Amino acid sequence: MDRFFAMKVFTRVVESRSFVKAAESLQLAAPQVSRTVQALEAHLGARLLNRTTRSISVTDDGEAYYQRSIRVLAEVDEMEAELTHAKLNPKGRLKVNLPALIAKMIIIPALPDFFERYPDIEIEMGLSDRQVDIVEEGVDCVIRTGELEDSGLVARRIGNMRRITCASPSYLEKYGEPKTIADLHNHIGVNYVSSNTGRMRGWDYLVGGVVETVDMHGLIAVNDVDAYISCGLHGLGLLKSAIYPIAPHLESGELVEILKDYCSPPRPISIMYARNRHLPRKVRVFADWVAEVFAREPLMQTAARTKASVGAQAA
Repeated sequence: MDRFFAMKVFTRVVESRSFVKAAESLQLAAPQVSRTVQALEAHLGARLLNRTTRSISVTDDGEAYYQRSIRVLAEVDEMEAELTHAKLNPKGRLKVNLPALIAKMIIIPALPDFFERYPDIEIEMGLSDRQVDIVEEGVDCVIRTGELEDSGLVARRIGNMRRITCASPSYLEKYGEPKTIADLHNHIGVNYVSSNTGRMRGWDYLVGGVVETVDMHGLIAVNDVDAYISCGLHGLGLLKSAIYPIAPHLESGELVEILKDYCSPPRPISIMYARNRHLPRKVRVFADWVAEVFAREPLMQTAARTKASVGAQAA
């Protein structure tokens, strides 16, 4: 039995919680993965996994073996990286997940520069706002907006989104312009439904250093940014939006900023990845590159902070 190969197979099964998913990621047949783990258990004389028809879980012996295995595998990867100059030329498939709008407007336009620097890295990009289980879904890193829950991941702040209140000229002509936050109670807003919570987001403003939240009356609520902006453009209500997706509409006059004296707390943007002393080189260079991209983006300059902190802090 190739114990090094068996170790790789076992750790992948533990991380994906599935023989089928492990087989897919390793490009092996599922029966081969199952046989390899069984052979490893027989060799060690210990049960590493508890199996049911619906799921698998790690035994105490399996957890101890897994922790030792990932350290051994990381040491071997590091050694091979140094011998093959992979530090200068990182390679492999990188699986990332990020909001669709950030991907379309910021990351994808800059990708030719990334691939010119790192031609041996392939990117598999998932577009969503939902919370992603990095280990379970085999994702290398995610980009998320807003305050983060304590997830045990490394969260690296790469920027902030300045948010404003705006409306179409047709809306303002019909309903008038609110001058204060109190006036919002007499207006209609387009509401946004969070993909994570399933609840409508309140409109928050900083008043005397304290955050004041307004629950807007609305005729429509959506869970897609493009649809949200489209509703505002067609006069269906006021918008509370990050400035970067609506900047072209502000410049053209299709949308008009209002309540300029009432600022909103900026929404932080972070790149997150697993806490690992031996972070794969492909993840490290991608995170550094993303931080550079946001630092160059004029609408994100207010918070291009790049210091990493272990564990995303809750609001």
